[in-house]
Amino acid sequence: MILVYNIVYLIDVRVISFWLFTWEFFFSGHTHVSEALGVPIHIFFTMPWTPTNEFPHPLSRVKQPVAYRVSYQIVDALIWLGIRDVINEFRKKQLKLRRITYLSSTFSSPLDVPYGYIWSPHLVPKPKDWGPNIDVVGFCFLDLASNYEPPESLVKWIEDGTKPIYIGFGSLPVQEPRKMTEIIVEALKITGQRGIINKGWGGLGELAEPKDFVYLLDNCPHDWLFPRCAAVVHHGGAGTTASGLKAACPTTVVPFFGDQPFWGERVHERGVGPAPIPVNEFSLEKLVAAIEFMLEPEVKERASEMAKAMENEDGVKGAVNTFHYHFVRRKKESEIVQQRPSHRFSLLGCFRGQP
Repeated sequence: MILVYNIVYLIDVRVISFWLFTWEFFFSGHTHVSEALGVPIHIFFTMPWTPTNEFPHPLSRVKQPVAYRVSYQIVDALIWLGIRDVINEFRKKQLKLRRITYLSSTFSSPLDVPYGYIWSPHLVPKPKDWGPNIDVVGFCFLDLASNYEPPESLVKWIEDGTKPIYIGFGSLPVQEPRKMTEIIVEALKITGQRGIINKGWGGLGELAEPKDFVYLLDNCPHDWLFPRCAAVVHHGGAGTTASGLKAACPTTVVPFFGDQPFWGERVHERGVGPAPIPVNEFSLEKLVAAIEFMLEPEVKERASEMAKAMENEDGVKGAVNTFHYHFVRRKKESEIVQQRPSHRFSLLGCFRGQP
């Protein structure tokens, strides 16, 4: 069996052509390789790709529940339009398979392919309309904190006051880093909070003069830092969202693109954070309101309850267990099919007294 664990999720249907080759190998290539090898496939992924009536495809911007299910077909079709020529060339030249016609409805994964979704069911429960071949296995975490040696200045700064609010957007580009930094600092000042600003790749943290309530950070493992924070503000990547919730941090998501709005909406639905603030709507007023929301005792209580519920989850173990379950199941089904007697008509068999 082929085990394909897709971890690329920074994709948006508005930039299909730019991500052409990424889509080919990470969102379609595995299906065609499986077909060429003649072996089953089990897909593990960090965001939903199976149609449901409970929420829209993360790469769509559908708001009406009646259109949630169809949004999955639309996204698949749009992606197929962008990659069909590359895929068919790959199938023909590399895999020696026939081309898939432009009007074919089989360009996506077959319906019986088992999926394992890598998120906590306490954040996004398995939809009721997903079948037994779909599993939600829990978040997967790396243990980076145990090998991390924090700067003394960071440890001292954290210990010298109340728990800070973390604000950072990782490797994502920020259009106006100076302006965004000013908004962040002013929001912290207005709400009376201390804050850690992760400078990231976007260039945040350029201050005219140092502020004693602000610590500028280059890089730090989330599993070490977030438990020492009161709340977190970030872009809403699946991994960062998981780390914040595991640390019982109320969360504000500032989505840039891709599946980030989806995670922001799920966080808000669970009451552990305010409505997401799209990066192009980021403002002092909205950030102040978001911080005040996260500081509400009931929000912190809900975040603590979710962290407690996630405490014993092991996404890696869950993924391995579901992989073996479906592997054994499909192997048994294959053996049963192979052992069934053939009922094809045979003239010679008639003379031998065989059916």
